Amino acid sequence: MKNYSKVVEKMKSKQLTLKQLKLTMEDINYLRDNGYNVKEQYDPRVEDYVYYIVTSGDTAYIKISDPLKQGQEVKLKLLEISDLHCGCRNFDKQGLDRTLQEAQSRGVEYVHISGDLIDGFGVYRGQENNLKHNKAIEQINELMAVLEKYDFWYIASMGNHDQSFCMKGGLDPIKYLEAKMAKKGKRFTYLSAYEANIIHAGIVFRLIHLSGGAARAASYKVQVYLSRVFESNLNDVEIGGKIYNLRSIQAGHFHTFYSLSMSGIRIIMPGNFQHDGDLEKRMGISGKTGGIFTELTIIGDKIAREKIEFFDPWERKEG
Repeated sequence: MKNYSKVVEKMKSKQLTLKQLKLTMEDINYLRDNGYNVKEQYDPRVEDYVYYIVTSGDTAYIKISDPLKQGQEVKLKLLEISDLHCGCRNFDKQGLDRTLQEAQSRGVEYVHISGDLIDGFGVYRGQENNLKHNKAIEQINELMAVLEKYDFWYIASMGNHDQSFCMKGGLDPIKYLEAKMAKKGKRFTYLSAYEANIIHAGIVFRLIHLSGGAARAASYKVQVYLSRVFESNLNDVEIGGKIYNLRSIQAGHFHTFYSLSMSGIRIIMPGNFQHDGDLEKRMGISGKTGGIFTELTIIGDKIAREKIEFFDPWERKEG
């Protein structure tokens, strides 16, 4: 039997390809069968899938860039969006396209998506009556038709609607989207967890999808989650065996626009791309379509300057 002890320790701290790990998919499946939480995702920098072991909870992460040295400076331009719900009759396809066009004109490189890229199936009673496309592949193809037009690096986490097709062993639609985008030479990374971390210049930008029903209790659920974050080691988080500073939380699921800063952490809810229908209003999750443009200047280990702007693709511009 192969000795996996050394490769396990390596996978706890690094994200590497099968070739770099000198493993096969049979090895990965063996590790999973023996209780290791092995994650995989496409990394466009190596044009391949990378594999790693998560040791705390069901989370996922990607490190875009290392911490800066003292006095070093970097600027980031992000588009932060959530709850696209592609596949439903109320999907705002044109609004998403307009938002991505605007992002392109602003020089955005990274698009963070905090779950519910598609509408799924069987999430709630009678959902089929609200669908334009019932099949996972049809929903993904409609979404990809928009995303592939642009050259951003999309980084997405999981939502409850995304997971719905997987509940009975079916296709994982966002993994399918990730593979299709890779074949087209597009940058799309799927962090398959409800809580996922993106590390820019050593600073953690966390994507979460606060699902699980009870949408009317949105504010309470957010408070519970944030109180847990604030009680943990002054915003320090361990990822891949290293300590990083958590400075941003982007929360999906509630379809509302919300922004505040607390204990040095920026917290946003970036709206949605599902026009309000009777269901959304009854569930208390109706809200503006659109997203948030964020411009950041990071100096050393701190966010020195920040500009946040909510973007409504349907708002008329003066002049």
